[in-house]
Amino acid sequence: MEKAFLVGINTGKKELSLDSLEELGMLSKTAGAVNIGQVLKNVKTINPAYYITKGMADELKEIIQSNDADIVLFDADLSPAQERNLSDFFEVNVLDRTRIILDIFATRAKTAEGKLQVELALLQYILPRLKGSADMLSRTGAGIGTRGPGETKLETDRRKIRLKIKHIKDKLELAKKTRSLQRLKRGKQRLDTVTLAGYTNSGKTTLLQALTHSKAHGEDKLFATLGTKMEAMHDKNGNKKVIISDTVGFIQNLPLLLIESFKSTLEEAVFSSLLVHVVDPSQNGAIAKAEEVIKILEKIGAGENKIITALNKVDLIPREQADYLKNKFEQITGGIVVPVSAKKGINLNLLKDSIFQALR
Repeated sequence: MEKAFLVGINTGKKELSLDSLEELGMLSKTAGAVNIGQVLKNVKTINPAYYITKGMADELKEIIQSNDADIVLFDADLSPAQERNLSDFFEVNVLDRTRIILDIFATRAKTAEGKLQVELALLQYILPRLKGSADMLSRTGAGIGTRGPGETKLETDRRKIRLKIKHIKDKLELAKKTRSLQRLKRGKQRLDTVTLAGYTNSGKTTLLQALTHSKAHGEDKLFATLGTKMEAMHDKNGNKKVIISDTVGFIQNLPLLLIESFKSTLEEAVFSSLLVHVVDPSQNGAIAKAEEVIKILEKIGAGENKIITALNKVDLIPREQADYLKNKFEQITGGIVVPVSAKKGINLNLLKDSIFQALR
């Protein structure tokens, strides 16, 4: 296991930065690293070369070397130049938040479409980070009629990557059309669709299994679901039916390139008749995390959809806290909030009733 040293960045609110740094630690562990230390740095102005100031970099180098770290993880989006400069200066591999999330997505992707989406995001991340120099040219000849400067391996690699990106986008576009046809078919059958959305590890898959009695298996880890899982859900009397789907979990500062890559999957939320926003009130910063999900839903065009909030895992918190959060989310969303526990089966029929009532 690699030993990771974490560097948090505070550009404004320290509480949010500490929460984000804690989340980076969870991402690091999920990726398979051992966290050996962390530090939070106040950054007022971003240094184009190192992101942090040279003085901070000198101070960090001593800490990193004394801790014998294998990698350094920055809770920020580093430019290719900043990443290279910091790696050279610290003499260890430096990765930013996006790269760690991409690594986790790469190990979590199971479906063919999920793998394509992750590969697309990785290629788009790698492309501007290819090392090399335009000076490294090999000549094929010196006289008239020769090609002149030959292509560098770097440029060849770049061209291959761009072609690969186009090829993957074409495949994903086909998947998008297939999904569109499936939606059209459901529309003809007058089947409403409900999408579960929420922060990663909020219990969406477990709730899907509890509501539909399916074999969908929820796991207590980040990004357990990357593809779209769909199941039929009947009302409590077993009469009416809707299609309910589970999507990729969100996270603070979810990289834009991942949102773009997973748009064909996330669009299920856009076209849904109803969204069920699954919140884990036992998580630290549950309200801030829920607000982050709402921001992402707005980014992908699902902000205007009708939403019910499901406060999942209420069995893990005191009754007073559950009541407080229910009132708080009613104020934030202006919609229905249902406290539930997917594992314990608490209020599942109430949630079903709320869903079918909202659809009517």
